[in-house]
Amino acid sequence: MTKFADLDLRAPILRAVEESGYETMTPIQSKAIPKVLEGKDLIAVAQTGTGKTAAFSLPIIQLLVNGEGKRKPKTARSLILAPTRELALQIEENIYIIKLPLFLAVFHKSLRLNLYHKEPIF
Repeated sequence: MTKFADLDLRAPILRAVEESGYETMTPIQSKAIPKVLEGKDLIAVAQTGTGKTAAFSLPIIQLLVNGEGKRKPKTARSLILAPTRELALQIEENIYIIKLPLFLAVFHKSLRLNLYHKEPIF
């Protein structure tokens, strides 16, 4: 499986991927996306620029659109944690281009640790 069209993604998701100029998956995407769509947990490592964001965000969006993980009041159906504000914003941009009726929020706070007091300083 090397093409996004082979994944049986919902039409709006596939259209957004194609409109972004992507047709063929990278190696990390072709290995990761089917596993996540099957509901399996995944830990993957790949270099910058290899498509890791799409490798986890496309299956998450597919599962959300399919109605899996129906939202309960005052809960989130998905949580993505990123180690930096810049990466969190990049992930948000990549998910936003899909243009589906999903509520998306990015929260970030720079945190410095004072190693002497062992308490966060905001």
